[in-house]
Amino acid sequence: MLEFTVGEVASKTLGDGNNLLTRVFYNPYYWQCIACNRPGVLCKRINNTTVQLDWKTVQEINNKGFHIERKKENEGAFNAVDFVNSKARHWRQQQFAIEYQKMDNNNFAGIPYYRIKQEDIDGRTAYSIIRIVKSDVSKQLTMQVWPVPAVGFFNVSVSGLNKTDMIQVLDMSGRLVKQFAIQNNAQQQVSGLPGGTYYIKLASDKTVGQKVIVL
Repeated sequence: MLEFTVGEVASKTLGDGNNLLTRVFYNPYYWQCIACNRPGVLCKRINNTTVQLDWKTVQEINNKGFHIERKKENEGAFNAVDFVNSKARHWRQQQFAIEYQKMDNNNFAGIPYYRIKQEDIDGRTAYSIIRIVKSDVSKQLTMQVWPVPAVGFFNVSVSGLNKTDMIQVLDMSGRLVKQFAIQNNAQQQVSGLPGGTYYIKLASDKTVGQKVIVL
């Protein structure tokens, strides 16, 4: 499942001073919108050919529906792949939360990005935050760094790669001190570093990394 930020809050007041409308956004799991139609979205890959999108609105006013937009990592722009009509029974206003779900056929081997564009009856639009989906539900990226602590050199290996990636070695100030290519399950030896603490990370996925102490 895609990552999302918990507890995001924002507000915007619209009007001329006499007729004010305050839009409040609070995100425990979705972006929720009071007095507007803007959706939040969660996305997850349920198998290697299907991505599931879930979103809900707290209240809908003059909502036409939602455009599902997708961008692959090798594409420069989002493209509309589907449209979901509003479920509101009365198109002008619905006073309670409505949940939506849509499946997208997606067997792309790389990383796809998703967002939802909500459209009002009068043509006005609003976008959800962008979500990233892992390319392969069965493949988990893992890194091994050994020995720790290291004396003179250490080894790095990554499993779960489907293409050549880059290993980055950062010092504790975040400065890049060394970088090299790595392939799936290949063992790379790192040497020539002054004594200290370093962070070893995968360039394509900031969540894959490990600290190492060089003596």
